[in-house]
Amino acid sequence: MAIVVRNPSLDDYAVINTLGKWFQENSNFKNCGWSDGKVYGLVKAAVDPESDTLILIAEDEGEVIGFFIGRVVEYFFSDKKIAEDLVMFFKPDRRDGIGSVISKIILGFQLWATSKGVHEVSVGITSGIAGDGYKKLLKRHGFTEVGVLLKTEV
Repeated sequence: MAIVVRNPSLDDYAVINTLGKWFQENSNFKNCGWSDGKVYGLVKAAVDPESDTLILIAEDEGEVIGFFIGRVVEYFFSDKKIAEDLVMFFKPDRRDGIGSVISKIILGFQLWATSKGVHEVSVGITSGIAGDGYKKLLKRHGFTEVGVLLKTEV
């Protein structure tokens, strides 16, 4: 059976929370803490089709192997909107051969964002655990590299 990409239900909260926690603990965000309630709020928002939060689930024969979270916000300087990703995560042992699944998620995010009337879509790589091919895949979907992100922990 092929991997399917689908919208979430509230029943997906536990697995998103577990996978998300693994992501947080094993990425550049390991010192940021975790909030079960915040993740629940994101899942609850994404279940509403009118929400400005999108979650897409990647599932293989009933097993959730990854997920994507994105949202729409206004620019701080304008009433125009931007769609931005919060996270794209796949179980480490399920990352081989998932380029087409990631493409489906990215295209789904772009389509959803367009339906929300955004001016642009922004996707980044800040976790330190993205595979080498992710950046290339994003470029194949028309994304261009802009700016620089620098950070320091305080």
